[in-house]
Amino acid sequence: MSFFNPLWRATMFLMSASLALALQAQTGTLPPLPTDANQYVKDTIKYQMEADAADHTHWRYRIHREDEKGAQDRDVIDTKDGQLARTLLINGQPLTPEQRAADEARMKKLVQDPGERAKRAKRAKDDEDKGTQMLKAIPDAFIFKYQGAENGQVSLSFFPNPHYDAPTRELQVFRSMSGKMWIDRAERRLARLDGSLFEDVTFGWGLLGRLNKGGTFSITQSRVGDNHWEYVSLDVKMVGHAVIFKSINVKQQERLTDFHRVSDNLTISEAY
Repeated sequence: MSFFNPLWRATMFLMSASLALALQAQTGTLPPLPTDANQYVKDTIKYQMEADAADHTHWRYRIHREDEKGAQDRDVIDTKDGQLARTLLINGQPLTPEQRAADEARMKKLVQDPGERAKRAKRAKDDEDKGTQMLKAIPDAFIFKYQGAENGQVSLSFFPNPHYDAPTRELQVFRSMSGKMWIDRAERRLARLDGSLFEDVTFGWGLLGRLNKGGTFSITQSRVGDNHWEYVSLDVKMVGHAVIFKSINVKQQERLTDFHRVSDNLTISEAY
């Protein structure tokens, strides 16, 4: 799990990139930024996707998630069979015996039922594919401008590219979004992305759905160990409606902490 999960391998690319970064550290210099800010963003996203695709390490971490249903803290372990998440707290409180029994039953079913794992893997793959599509579209969907540099990060503002034709409904939201991006210059990674809707977003002339002006999101990622990067915080606030009358009121917050490397050969049974 990362900003968006691995898609393909690029081991040789990473080896050469690591050598280049090592040489830069020795000389204390970095190559000049491209004059074209969009090209810089495109190169960064390409590097990130290839680096993620070549990273097959597994990690254990804690996630705190809050939404309209309440708050949960979970201990998450990556395994070769998928993720296993054990609930630690609900709304800041230890689980009751009934809640603990239900959580154990959920995990046990995941461990013992290959069909359940297959369904989860498919959902995860679908989400990954959509996320990858959105990430790849960013350099074409927006116009970027350099804003400055501080603490090793390059900041850029962005606004919609009027010539961009969104190929999917998910990508239509880009036409009404502006914001700011931060890139870790030495690591060549997206460090933070903030966006907001400056106008309503409608789907199917408003009949299928609408996201109201003023919605915001913020996502941050950082290196959590070795050369492994993960998203460590997510904040989303969106209001609207879907399919005529169903209201949408999304307020979600996630914080990921306490990362530790685990065996890349760890099975879900062993994690349980």
